Amino acid sequence: MAQVRHSRERTIRGSLRSIMQIRTRHRSTAPDPLARRRFLKSLTAGALGLGLPEWLALEARAKSGSGPALSTGDGAARRVLVIYEEGGISQMDSFDPKPGALADHRSPFGPIATSVPGTHFSSLMPLTARQAHHLAVVRSMTSASTAGHRECCQEFFKGYRFTSPFDFPDIGSVVTDILGTERPEMPGYIFCPGINMPNAVSSTGFLPAARAPWKLGTRSLGENLAEPGWEVKSLRPSRGLGRDRFTEREALLDSLDRSPLAASADGRAMRDHTAHALDLLTSPTAQAAFDLSRESEATRDRYGRDHRGHCYLLGRRLIEAGVRFVTVTVIQPPEHVGRPGYGQDKGVFLNWDHHEGIYHNGPCGGPQGNSNQERYGLPHPVMMPSLDRSFSALIEDMHQRGLLDDTLVCFVTEMGRTPKINRWGGRDHWSRAMSIAFAGAGCPGGAVIGATDKHGGDVTERLYTPYDYAETIYRKLGIPESQRLEKPDGVAIPLSDGGQPIRELF
Repeated sequence: MAQVRHSRERTIRGSLRSIMQIRTRHRSTAPDPLARRRFLKSLTAGALGLGLPEWLALEARAKSGSGPALSTGDGAARRVLVIYEEGGISQMDSFDPKPGALADHRSPFGPIATSVPGTHFSSLMPLTARQAHHLAVVRSMTSASTAGHRECCQEFFKGYRFTSPFDFPDIGSVVTDILGTERPEMPGYIFCPGINMPNAVSSTGFLPAARAPWKLGTRSLGENLAEPGWEVKSLRPSRGLGRDRFTEREALLDSLDRSPLAASADGRAMRDHTAHALDLLTSPTAQAAFDLSRESEATRDRYGRDHRGHCYLLGRRLIEAGVRFVTVTVIQPPEHVGRPGYGQDKGVFLNWDHHEGIYHNGPCGGPQGNSNQERYGLPHPVMMPSLDRSFSALIEDMHQRGLLDDTLVCFVTEMGRTPKINRWGGRDHWSRAMSIAFAGAGCPGGAVIGATDKHGGDVTERLYTPYDYAETIYRKLGIPESQRLEKPDGVAIPLSDGGQPIRELF
């Protein structure tokens, strides 16, 4: 038994030495792709393998080197919840209906009245229309000049042009670097669950690796949170590690407090952050944030029992638990429509990139469907009821809980769709006009900002960009316009690529 104990102590001491070496390497401000990959791998390797303590220690190291604490002024937001719907939602089939468009290109789904007199949304969004008095809709948003998924998504996630000569960090990374987190045992920036294009564009740029989002999912194309037994895998105890062994390891770590290593500043910091990780693993309050079964049946029904409903509801729970910046990313699993998955015969990929059959649910004879790629004619009308239900539930629920008082909710997609319907009955990429929406944190409910022409193709009033979107988030959080980030070469740069906050939201 003594030999076993000594062996375990040597193993833990070796792990601590390895972590200290990693932390020393992270003192450099230069980007380290290998370290970032190690960090991301640690989050899915099992938190009890010291992945979370390392993450928290790196976060503290990053924060200690980021300069003095910032006086943020009087911003209305304390937290941010971004709902990112991938693929490019049609503006005329959501927040900017165009009944006066040419008949050949007009949506078959006309406008309906909302809870705000004189404001109309698409008839595909009847439940969201009832929450219009809580929303501020920007109809005059634009996206990247190159209307590609990666380019447009990147600009909304970073607030910098995709042609920038350097890799700027995610907005969420910047926010947590400047403001930190309200819950030390919880990461400050979380992807719920994290899929596809956001995974591809997300980066910490020249900030430390610990500023990366903590991704609750593990599969690139997403996983079904509605599956019975779904869990955050990085919070799963290592195989064979029961309560007795867990307690024994805690005791062994406690014994290291008497070692010279533990007495050092690095050792004390490592022990503090190990304790924080153990809090996350054992604290009923922290664990409860990920447990949707604690919600009432009525609430779960209101959000929806599908993947999207679970993602939106989990996003609200994380905000309620005090996470600083949460991004909900959704691609519905194919079972949502009872079809095969991506790459299979007549398979589907349920994002909003409907180049074919945007209104027709069936084969369209186009190149995508014929090659078993992506949409296979899957239309907006099949997907919109799920979005309408979950988004309206989120806004209604957050209002009733008082969370809109100090939470900024942003509803974003990376681009709009063409005002003309193509030969395959779909709408293609369009970055010259699109709609996004905000709620909470002092945003004026019922506002409609900007306008487009009668076809929905070009902005006619108050043109805004992803850089303005980024500045709006920073100002809402009280981060001043004068705030800068310092690159490794010592050059201080602005937090966006020349953006200005959307003034009508203040």
